[in-house]
Amino acid sequence: MLIDALRYPTRGADSLTVAGIVVAVAVGYRYTAEFVPSIVAVVPGTVTMAGIVLLVGYLSQVLIDDSQSPPPIDVRSALGAGIKSLGIAIGYLVVPTVVMVTTVLSFVETGGDASNGVPAVFLISSTAALFFFLTSAYALPAALAAATTDGVRAAIDREQVFPALGELSYATGLITGFTLFGIGLIPITTTLGSGDIAGLLSALFGAYLLLVGSRVIHTGYRRATTSK
Repeated sequence: MLIDALRYPTRGADSLTVAGIVVAVAVGYRYTAEFVPSIVAVVPGTVTMAGIVLLVGYLSQVLIDDSQSPPPIDVRSALGAGIKSLGIAIGYLVVPTVVMVTTVLSFVETGGDASNGVPAVFLISSTAALFFFLTSAYALPAALAAATTDGVRAAIDREQVFPALGELSYATGLITGFTLFGIGLIPITTTLGSGDIAGLLSALFGAYLLLVGSRVIHTGYRRATTSK
């Protein structure tokens, strides 16, 4: 699973395009932060948001693409997939996130003091909130894959989303993929603060890891959905 994924980005020139999108997002974000609150910030802000949507959409398409190399980037298709995927991600994660934040804030506002021991009620509620969030995040890639293939409604169709969740291959792919995403964000943050060759190389490496992570999740999802 991992060996194939590590080779995956090297099999097509579109990996360089993904790196270009990462650079556009990073540069757009940097200039947006510099120009805020000026109206001029709208221009780089728009570039940043479009780049994020395009990147998310393309990675969502990688989740369901069975070819041995990264698929060609169709801007219109990727933008549509990105809008859809971000909407689904918000739908899956907004409630668990609100529950987690509310749980922590309620503890702080009631004068919780960890030095005097953490109340059992907070431990139980925070654990439940974290479990709720992790469960939703765990199901999200399967929902995105189903929606990218069969439309938005498939993201909440239990018959399309749930079967993969209990498979070890899905869990392994998800954990490995999310880990690679996290590692990939490290060089991408370097791109935010560097416009020289180091920033460009960081963007390329970050894009590489994003593609590898998506491919690993794809492989785990495919194995899980074809094992029955």
